[in-house]
Amino acid sequence: MKKLVSLAVPLIISQLVAQLLVFTDVWMMAQLSIMAIAGGGLGATVYSIVFIIAGSTVGCVANLIAIAYGKRVRQPEVGDAEVRSSLKGGLLLALILTVALQPVFFMMHDLLVMAKQDPQAVALGMDYLDALKWSMLPTLILLVLRSLVSAFGDTRSVMIMSVATVVLNVPLSYLFAFHWEMGLAGLGYGTSLAAFIIMLGYGYWVFSHSKYSNYNPLHKLHEYRLGTMVPLLGIGVPIMIATMLEHALFSGAALLAGTLGAVSLAIHQIALQCLNLSWNIAFGFSQAASILVSQHVGSKEPSLVRRYALLGLFMVTATSAVIGVLVSVWPEFLTQVFSVEGDELATELVAALPGVMIMVALCFVVDAWQLAAISILRGMKVVIGPTISTVIGYWFIGLPAAWLLMKQMGLEGVWAGLGIGLAATGIMLVILLFRHLAHFERLVRKEQLAQGIVERENGEAVAAGQSALLT
Repeated sequence: MKKLVSLAVPLIISQLVAQLLVFTDVWMMAQLSIMAIAGGGLGATVYSIVFIIAGSTVGCVANLIAIAYGKRVRQPEVGDAEVRSSLKGGLLLALILTVALQPVFFMMHDLLVMAKQDPQAVALGMDYLDALKWSMLPTLILLVLRSLVSAFGDTRSVMIMSVATVVLNVPLSYLFAFHWEMGLAGLGYGTSLAAFIIMLGYGYWVFSHSKYSNYNPLHKLHEYRLGTMVPLLGIGVPIMIATMLEHALFSGAALLAGTLGAVSLAIHQIALQCLNLSWNIAFGFSQAASILVSQHVGSKEPSLVRRYALLGLFMVTATSAVIGVLVSVWPEFLTQVFSVEGDELATELVAALPGVMIMVALCFVVDAWQLAAISILRGMKVVIGPTISTVIGYWFIGLPAAWLLMKQMGLEGVWAGLGIGLAATGIMLVILLFRHLAHFERLVRKEQLAQGIVERENGEAVAAGQSALLT
């Protein structure tokens, strides 16, 4: 338990710090104008969709490195070679995806106009997006670096790096946007420059330590080969598809909420922020469990694989349940935070929010189940089954249920449908997890049995040879 928590807490803090960075950007947009919030939000949404494709594909490098780290226990040279291969494959994939996705940014202006978005918001959004897109490569490289140190158990440095990013990003963005009067573009350039500086600083810190110096990506350049990306793509592409499906599920729910009126859409956004808080905490425990599982998959210790898988599920269930209870029994706190005094819609929001939040709270635990299970399965290199499960749970159960229940229960029905979809996905993934845990145990047992037979036969052969020499 202590090992899981010590890995998870810095990851949770780094996730919450990342949310703080988003908050500061929105605050600075608000200092520019209301239209800047609309344009900046539009640009940020587009960027996040594109980044999900790259980030979720590259992010699985943490599990491959953790598996290689586990192999170092029994096969040090093989494990080290696989760590270097996974690291360089991740860096190469980050570069290729950044270049390959650039045309999407260039086409986005025409796509947004075709989607009938406000022309002024589109113009401002493109100013922001054209500057923010330069942060993609350094951010992806930072993702690979944090995957390396996380796989080795050094998540504290990830937390420090995240805090340093915010500390540097805020003054740089403010300087570009307000002092040099670059507006939204200045916010984007400030974020990009901060990411680039942190990438250089964190990279220097990582590879100046003896623990990581053997994996310096500037050494042994002949190891950069396209083939090193194949294992990453094999795991990363299904994970990317599952992530996009989840993103689309909540986007579809937002569209359904929008058909119910402004108040329902506002409550839906508040509910998403609460779910996001619960998700970030569950994400930290899920990632920590996934890394520990990967390490013990590499070292072929099935009892420890099962132990950390169960601990991960327990921790996400407990923390999500606590947050859910707090949100459902104390919704007045949310109405105080999010309602605006004097707004004519505030009374309607305050009246409707508590009922919706009960449904939202029920989603916390099942959302944590599916997040933990899919993360742990990824740590075992199992990705195809989880992706199929998310397709069924999100699109064939969740979204249709939300649409049907919305007609009877309004926004509460939308969230009830989401809960049904998340629960179905979570249950399918947990069942799949237990099956693969049992399969891994049988596989290791067979290998150990085969190895024991070989060793016994070798021993008998040696004994026979010695006997022959004596006679």
